Amino acid sequence: MKKTFKTRNAELAGIGRTSFRLEDTTWTALDMLAAKRGIRWQNWASEVLATQPDAPNRTALIRAALADELMAEQIHTIAESGSVEADSHHEIIGNGYWRLNDEQLQSELDGATIVTRDSSFAAFTLLTGYKDKSYGGSPFVIIQNELRGQLHLMIAPDVD
Repeated sequence: MKKTFKTRNAELAGIGRTSFRLEDTTWTALDMLAAKRGIRWQNWASEVLATQPDAPNRTALIRAALADELMAEQIHTIAESGSVEADSHHEIIGNGYWRLNDEQLQSELDGATIVTRDSSFAAFTLLTGYKDKSYGGSPFVIIQNELRGQLHLMIAPDVD
């Protein structure tokens, strides 16, 4: 799919006149987020840029902040829906997936053997490995959420 870019100019509080070149879909998401908050996109951008006034790439900061907010929204929605039922069964991963808070995640990682730690993603780190042998040494995949205070996902399938 071909990306289409659009440049917008704005007078931002504390910044002055500047321009941003973003994909059309990114502008749409930014406009929707600002509308949901009841503000103009320029006000939202000013708030974001005020958090890191010396950022070398303002467009990248705007894009990253937008992704973080949209992911936080999704994670909040998932968290509100509650944990996965203990007796729910998934066709591929069986009964083995859980939402973990920071303390539970650390407990799972204590004594575990980490095989892969991939932090090349913007908002999460992918961990693979094996549980501590005292817990059976079973394999796991963890998606560690980098958004502060949000839940993490652990997949430790128990499928025959």
